[in-house]
Amino acid sequence: MDGLRVTDSIESYIRAEDPTNYNEVIEIATHAGKDEDLIKYLRMARKTLREPAIDTALAFAYSRTDQLSELEDFLRGTNVTDIEQSGDKAYAEGYHQAAKIFFTSISNWAKLATTLVHLEDYQAAVECARKANNIKVWKQVNAACVEKKEFRLAQICGLNLIIDAEELQDLVKQYERNGYFDELIALLEQGLGLGRFLPLLMFCSFPLPLSITS
Repeated sequence: MDGLRVTDSIESYIRAEDPTNYNEVIEIATHAGKDEDLIKYLRMARKTLREPAIDTALAFAYSRTDQLSELEDFLRGTNVTDIEQSGDKAYAEGYHQAAKIFFTSISNWAKLATTLVHLEDYQAAVECARKANNIKVWKQVNAACVEKKEFRLAQICGLNLIIDAEELQDLVKQYERNGYFDELIALLEQGLGLGRFLPLLMFCSFPLPLSITS
């Protein structure tokens, strides 16, 4: 391992059934891109050790090698993986399918919604935003749906934003900036029943129809 003959080193550790140097093995094998070798080593290490560092490294090695079914099976079994940290890392490094699996396994709806936006699964993202019921999440999913002209789904998100004065103004500006006046008016009309945002409509910078202002 000191000579950076990573594959040979890991084979020796596996033959010796010796997991004691797992921290160094994980660090060096990861930097060397030896994920397949690392997976073999970590499977061996798990036979005698239950360490979060081992399970977390194994889960992420599955992510990097696109072994998503193995990752799902692993997370369904007994493990001590730091799942949220792994999901955050997978998301940050662009492994969005893996991040989806991590966040789904712990029902983190807010982070799952954000991940689904990147996967362009807007319907599922809206459903997760509904479960998360978080303004920040609603705003992000709405913006993504508007960008992709998924206006029906954007409206679902928007109805959860227009009840807040600051969010209403940002929402109006977003639709105006893109020239989606009809879609914005449809959203505001749909939200009439909420009743909490009507006094704020005077701040909109485009002429509203009588059906809204009256």
